[in-house]
Amino acid sequence: MTPAEALRAVCDAWEQGDPDAAANLFAPNGVYEDPLYEAPLRGREAIREGLTGGMGAIEDCTVTLDPVLEQGERVLALGVFASRLRDGGGRFDFPFAILVELGDNGIERLAEYFDTRPLVPSDG
Repeated sequence: MTPAEALRAVCDAWEQGDPDAAANLFAPNGVYEDPLYEAPLRGREAIREGLTGGMGAIEDCTVTLDPVLEQGERVLALGVFASRLRDGGGRFDFPFAILVELGDNGIERLAEYFDTRPLVPSDG
């Protein structure tokens, strides 16, 4: 599997709402960094648990990537995440940048970058 294929597989797992499929793409000590999580998710079990909550909160998810730039064991992409909140809260859409570093045993690190301000209610 190439880094770009691994990235697409993670996106496919989000679209299918399948945290097991996503977690299984990671190396045993892989790291998932996302600004909506309080801390990086480390290891397959933590990734599975974290993604279960995130994927469970949305439906009708699509992830579009363009461009996708692969070099060696890394891939960097820009994308748009589009979904609907299950609780009736409306759309949950945002542009993002994502980096995947692939190792012999799967994804070593996935790091997402996006502006959380429009997604998270402010405290005042």
